[in-house]
Amino acid sequence: MKKGLIIILTLVIGFGLGWWFNEMNRFSEGVIADVNNPELQLKDSVIVFNKSDLEQEDFDDFFYKFMIEPDFQLSRVKFPLEFVGFKNGYPGDDLDTIYFTKDKWKHNPYYIDKTSIPVIYDNYKMKLQNTDERMFVWSGVENGIYVSSYFKRIDCKWYLIREEDFST
Repeated sequence: MKKGLIIILTLVIGFGLGWWFNEMNRFSEGVIADVNNPELQLKDSVIVFNKSDLEQEDFDDFFYKFMIEPDFQLSRVKFPLEFVGFKNGYPGDDLDTIYFTKDKWKHNPYYIDKTSIPVIYDNYKMKLQNTDERMFVWSGVENGIYVSSYFKRIDCKWYLIREEDFST
């Protein structure tokens, strides 16, 4: 009797394992077929990014290249560029807005001299926080210079989007 019970039990476990291995094989073939089907990949809820898509351009590296390379600078200005300043160049309540086109743009080397102090702010409100905005300000030393350049990170890259000149 024991012998018969062991034989039956062995057969049941054998058939059960055979069925289970067959099901695992069919499942893996289905997974491989799904992976190789481009139509199903478009409907998949998993989104894969390239590492380069996730990397944000560093402002300091960008700004150095922006200062010294005219072609790079031209490629990183959002045209038409808004330029705001005092009407007729004289201080007062009247402001004038000009829009520069690409063909009118001249390279600005952001030259550092001893009569102005350059300051870079983390955002347009001049508060320290990490944002996709930067503001470069030339503040004159007893000479009335006050020029601001506004930069914005768009699609992981920095662009000049606006300039202001309120020098007196």
